[in-house]
Amino acid sequence: MAERGARERWVEIFSALASEQRLHIVEILSSGKVQCQEILKQIDLSQPAVSYHLAKLERAGVLTKERVGTRRCYRLNEDLKPILGPLMKEDASWNTQ
Repeated sequence: MAERGARERWVEIFSALASEQRLHIVEILSSGKVQCQEILKQIDLSQPAVSYHLAKLERAGVLTKERVGTRRCYRLNEDLKPILGPLMKEDASWNTQ
């Protein structure tokens, strides 16, 4: 039964990553914690669209959200960095070698 739960979690993670826009967001977050406004500056999407993609990534456990005052900051789930590393640009600071 535990195997099925793990399989379902991986399906959710890969489903969340199966979008060019969400992969771009993951790439932006590869450098560390980033405020939502910074993500908006770096991606050609509306604020509601970015919020939708961030929520999908958060529900899948790909990233975490933190409130800093009135702002929201996002960062990648540390446990997934070894898996996500090969998907990122070669110059990403945490890319696996």
